[in-house]
Amino acid sequence: MKTNRRSFLQAGALVGAGFLTRNAMANFPAQRFFQNTSPIDLINDPISSTNVASSLDFNGDDINRPHDILWNLDEYLRSKGGEPAISDKRDFVVVGGGISGLLSAYYLRDKKPLLLEQATQFGGNSRGEKYGRSQYSTGAAYFCVPDEGSSTETLLTDLNLLKKARLEEDTQVFHQGKVTPGFWDGATDPAMKGSIQAFHQEMKRILEEKYPDIPHISDSAVTRSELNELDRITFAQWLDQNMPGVSEHVKEYCQLYAWSSFVGSIDELSAAQMLNFVTAETGGIMTLPGGNGAIAQGLYESLVKTAGPDSVRAGCMVLRVKLVDGGVEVLFEDEKRNVKKVFARKVIMAAPKFVAKYILPQLELDQKKSFESLKYRGYLVANVLMKKQFKAPSYELYCLEGQMPETPMAMTPPKRPFTDVCFGSWAQNDDVDHSVLTIYKALPMDGARQFLFSPFAHDKNKKVVEDGLVPLLKGLGMNPNDVLGTRMTRWGHSLPVASQGFIASGQPELVSRPMDERIYFVNQDNWANPCFECGHQEAVVMTEKARL
Repeated sequence: MKTNRRSFLQAGALVGAGFLTRNAMANFPAQRFFQNTSPIDLINDPISSTNVASSLDFNGDDINRPHDILWNLDEYLRSKGGEPAISDKRDFVVVGGGISGLLSAYYLRDKKPLLLEQATQFGGNSRGEKYGRSQYSTGAAYFCVPDEGSSTETLLTDLNLLKKARLEEDTQVFHQGKVTPGFWDGATDPAMKGSIQAFHQEMKRILEEKYPDIPHISDSAVTRSELNELDRITFAQWLDQNMPGVSEHVKEYCQLYAWSSFVGSIDELSAAQMLNFVTAETGGIMTLPGGNGAIAQGLYESLVKTAGPDSVRAGCMVLRVKLVDGGVEVLFEDEKRNVKKVFARKVIMAAPKFVAKYILPQLELDQKKSFESLKYRGYLVANVLMKKQFKAPSYELYCLEGQMPETPMAMTPPKRPFTDVCFGSWAQNDDVDHSVLTIYKALPMDGARQFLFSPFAHDKNKKVVEDGLVPLLKGLGMNPNDVLGTRMTRWGHSLPVASQGFIASGQPELVSRPMDERIYFVNQDNWANPCFECGHQEAVVMTEKARL
């Protein structure tokens, strides 16, 4: 359990919804805030082991360190004795060790880049856990079947992962208290079978003929102007225009899918972005033991082997990235709380833009405004460990009630306890001691994030999930007594919202514009497209440019 969560929140009248304002912090002496100076206990591996079946506090992200330091950096540096001299020189420094940073460092591995990650372990929200022989995701969980000969197929083959992935092609749902296969054949709504099948066939047609590729590339099936047109309307508008009278079950499925995948609703999300996801998945999805954490683990192990452990460093928080004569200075605090400075020829900024804007003092105004226009939302993952092994019916089940839920707001959150469940042991063919249910609870509205950082958020949300789990367990032939424990993971602001009009406005090009051809941006938020494939494509493209 994190010992400083409640003390952080008890800072008095300056605390508002769990956050201290930057101006308020600047008015207080350093010793009031910079008290935790002990070395950081590192985990490093994206897939970590645990012997604790039930969490007492959230795993996942931790806001304390960055909020404490970045919002009052000058004062913090004074408390540490000022800036040090340069102690290392590199061709490349990669800032951020989530999946985008790991990928970027991997593609630059021959240059032995320095990879710096603030958290105690690599992977970002592409992490996983092991409990006994059970290995499961705590965040991003799957990827689409890669095209033959694609860079994704090559990467997964080189990491010896593709042959370990399990393919899911059928779409089953949990409906009326039971697992229901054949959703796209109208199993949940026989009276509207034709409409459901028509929707699914249209998704397949778009994939084959008019796939809206994001990030957009020149040989895509659609032109950029066509992609922009799709981006200018919401997915709800696209449904009304192209599939009038479609089954309410399809609308419900799409709404829950939008919540789970984008933390947004279909009446605010870009039609291009939704179609990019939904159509791609009609070709099947693949998952690994530990979800996308297995990819992060493979990248991490490869980098340690090729670049050396001193070049792949967790617990290192980047404080400032500054253009200087001949290169870039990177100021950071290491895992021992020592402030260091390294000189790089070039930098790959793989941190999300809401972090990057604080550590890039030379960011031009138009690009900074573009960063600030991005919205981020969060979600919770509950991994429910069972006392026994059972055979999973499929990889994923969306939990349908027969009617599309309304778009929520901060004060009127979703009434449903969660959107979908993945069977965390499915990728291991259920050959485990403890089967795992991975529950996704999205927070698809602005203003919801603040409630995740209250001292009571963990216990409250854990109870909501466990209470909502009862009918699902019954439908799976189990009961609450079969639950060994629940491990809660929080991702407070991990996903960029794929809002209507973001692509058409030209924002992706502005957001990802390199700074003086020496600082390059690699992240899924370049295109507000929250998936492994986007982060991978951006890593491939930007590291190629950075090499020049």
